[in-house]
Amino acid sequence: MQKRVNYAQLSLFSFYEYFLLLSPGQRIVHKVAAMKSRLAAMIPVPSYNLRSIAHISLMKFLRTEDDQAIIRQVTHAIEGFSEFTVQLHDAGIFYHGRTATLMLQPVNSHPISSLHGAISATFHHHRSIRPHITIARNVAREELIKIDLHDFGCRDSFCCDKVTILKKAVEAAHYEILQEVPIPGKIY
Repeated sequence: MQKRVNYAQLSLFSFYEYFLLLSPGQRIVHKVAAMKSRLAAMIPVPSYNLRSIAHISLMKFLRTEDDQAIIRQVTHAIEGFSEFTVQLHDAGIFYHGRTATLMLQPVNSHPISSLHGAISATFHHHRSIRPHITIARNVAREELIKIDLHDFGCRDSFCCDKVTILKKAVEAAHYEILQEVPIPGKIY
């Protein structure tokens, strides 16, 4: 069980939240935004879902401010990787209690999981992930089961060629891009 974090107390010590993610291209960002709007027209969804930009989460963590060390660690962790293609296909649902998440699943999540594993080892942050792009989260389960998942499939792909590092003060509402770290290897 993970310990609860008292964010108000942490902010006294200048902790920052860092968020590492993979960003799809604008074509997929726009497709996912359209899916969010379509879903919101069909069923009630929390409004923050409409503002969230499509991404695949790798990890979040709290640290005292040390941007250059974080960038160096991410750069070092991904040294042995080459860019890869993320193929999207079907929509799926994560159920968690009375709410659920509608998401897009990569066809082959192994490259994402491997990248996550290398970064996690560097930061000693050993949590598993189930790679996905969220369409909407914290939606009432009884509402989400009303939709047809086929309406939210996305047969598209994008080149994963960088890891994006976002940062925000613990008490801040929004992240800012700290750095986009290119994945060094190329596929020819």
